[in-house]
Amino acid sequence: MDVIVKETALFDREVTISVPADQVDALLDQELARLATTARLPGFRPGKIKKQVLETRFRDQLSGVVLEQLIHETYPKALAQQSLQPVDHEPKLTLGKVKRGEPFSYTALFQVYPTIEPKGYTGLALTRHQVEISATDVDNVLEQVRTEQSKFVAEAGRPAVMGDQVLLDYDGSIDGERFAGGKNSNHPLELGKGQFIDGFEAQLVGCVAGDNRAVKVTFPTDYRVESLAGKEAVFDCTVHEVRVRVLPPLDDDLATLVGVKEGGLAALRAEIEQTLRNQVEEESRQRFKKALLDQLLQANPLELPSRLVDRECRVMASQAKREYERQGVTLADMGMDETQLAAQFVQPAQERVTLGLLLAEIAEKEKLEVNEADVAARLDEMGAAYGERAAAMKQWVRSSEERMDTLRASVLEQQVIDWIGQNSTVTDKSCTLAELMAQGAE
Repeated sequence: MDVIVKETALFDREVTISVPADQVDALLDQELARLATTARLPGFRPGKIKKQVLETRFRDQLSGVVLEQLIHETYPKALAQQSLQPVDHEPKLTLGKVKRGEPFSYTALFQVYPTIEPKGYTGLALTRHQVEISATDVDNVLEQVRTEQSKFVAEAGRPAVMGDQVLLDYDGSIDGERFAGGKNSNHPLELGKGQFIDGFEAQLVGCVAGDNRAVKVTFPTDYRVESLAGKEAVFDCTVHEVRVRVLPPLDDDLATLVGVKEGGLAALRAEIEQTLRNQVEEESRQRFKKALLDQLLQANPLELPSRLVDRECRVMASQAKREYERQGVTLADMGMDETQLAAQFVQPAQERVTLGLLLAEIAEKEKLEVNEADVAARLDEMGAAYGERAAAMKQWVRSSEERMDTLRASVLEQQVIDWIGQNSTVTDKSCTLAELMAQGAE
């Protein structure tokens, strides 16, 4: 087998593979022998059809099968022989013809992974945030719980203020023309929550039951429904009720209301405190990880194969599309197709690909290997989110080697990040819960 490699661009390779005639003939004979036991032709007894007749009558079938076998046997060997690592799962092939007594040649076009030498991944200067949960933090969450368990009660003659709920009918129009989705009846709208277009809720402040108001708004230029984006609209509103929020008392009954079976309000406070500690720990861990990865990216700018980035863009776009659809929004509503959606993810895709390559290379360089105990622990963590279906979920992951490989890659990535963290200079910094969460939102 002869292999010729041409570098047509930084990552693009054109590989021509030539297979000698005797290897082609051997595979043809092998396939003919197999075909002889199953072929049926008028005038011939099963198994008694001459080789020449079989080869003539089944030439296309034989050529197709032998061609597949030749590529299956020679392509991986050619890659190994030339130490090539293709990005493409399926290369673009230009195929020759399979003929007895003649060599067979074909050309494969693909991109290869970049050669990477990670830099600056030890001795990083990192900050780990330490937060003590205060009584005020717990009190703030208790107020959120009370708000979540509150009820809105109609109050006759009350002028609406922000935080109230109004029950209303609305009917929208643009230039006097009604539009789809612009009409509703008996809709409960909490003022100040930002559920409607900017400016809509503020224009209902001061209204009382029985009022009619014309609310004028402008749809955002990036509104998800393209036909409405940037348009001015008028909503004719009729207010039926103005409702005030009534909070439940801060007592043991509140704890019972949210599912605390024993211990009353004290137990609820303890549960909230533990939940906050868990959230703080996770937020601190994610901020530490982000700072570490940001420094790694900054120290290692890479040129990347376009197809590797394109593939990651498609993965990210597919995830985004599913999330939009879960919210009842289609790409058509947004005025774009899948290609346009994928184009929005170029930069994050480049970062993902770069980090994946760097972390994999660091793992190899530092001889870090997947710990199967950590894989099992990660699978248990994933299963915990499925409650009673945890066992079925874990079995589903284990049943696929591809899914298990993805899980192992994720665990190894975290092991590399932990190793980098352990080989960095880490400064602990105390901060309040509010400060941590505010920094996390930046």
